[in-house]
Amino acid sequence: MRLGFHLSIAGSLLRALEQARVLGCEALQIFIQNPRSWKWRELAPGAIRQFSAARRNSGLGPLVVHLSYLPNLAAADPDLYGLSTARLCRELALARDLEADYLAVHPGHGALSPVSLARIARALARAVSQVPPPPLVLLENTAGQGLELGWRLTQLGEIMALSAVPLGLCLDTSHAFAAGYDLTAADGLSRLLAEIAGGPGLTRLRILHLNDSKAPLNSRRDRHMHLGQGNIGLAGLKQFFSHPWLSLEAAIMETPRRHMVDEWLNLLAARTLMSGLPLLR
Repeated sequence: MRLGFHLSIAGSLLRALEQARVLGCEALQIFIQNPRSWKWRELAPGAIRQFSAARRNSGLGPLVVHLSYLPNLAAADPDLYGLSTARLCRELALARDLEADYLAVHPGHGALSPVSLARIARALARAVSQVPPPPLVLLENTAGQGLELGWRLTQLGEIMALSAVPLGLCLDTSHAFAAGYDLTAADGLSRLLAEIAGGPGLTRLRILHLNDSKAPLNSRRDRHMHLGQGNIGLAGLKQFFSHPWLSLEAAIMETPRRHMVDEWLNLLAARTLMSGLPLLR
């Protein structure tokens, strides 16, 4: 399993590649637009070509693009739904131009109902029909905060089945814990994997968002924390690197950052989890 971080492209696309090189990453996740704005920033064709070539030469991969936060694929308001679906299509097309492997997508906010899940599925079907893989769209599980959908893996399985297009799964450990899956216990992970197997299917699981949780179990609050400093702990996270059912391409960390030292410490913790060596007490 390859390790990486979500890194900033502020200033230029190449900034993320340089940060990844300094940190010693093997994989990378980025936003390709301001995640909290509808305003679209055009990327020059030359900058796109330069980034793609530099990324290939670096051997860095997979490259995961994360959809910006504002699109709501479950929106009942037709104007917001249309805007959200169009934004998904546009970011997916740009991710393709950047030769990304995956686009990670939060399902959306709304009432938990068949109608909401069908809206999400229609938006995904439209986008993937316009821009077939690669990149493969990955549905990400949520913490279930507020009206977030997708906090149960069975919900993601229903969306995938309704969409009838190729989709994958991105599993966030912090979100799963906050949604009620007790990852501190072996039976908690077994329950989570059983729901994936009975819903989306284990073969669809491609990327792990490796985050500890500042929020307690079943709090339905999305609060990421440094590895080993949250409520899951290193022992809980270690299960993802040793479970026989799991074969993940990469683990991407989205941990808080005050200084680059934070990333180095999290990367060291992740490599310890991968090593199979006993954890320090």
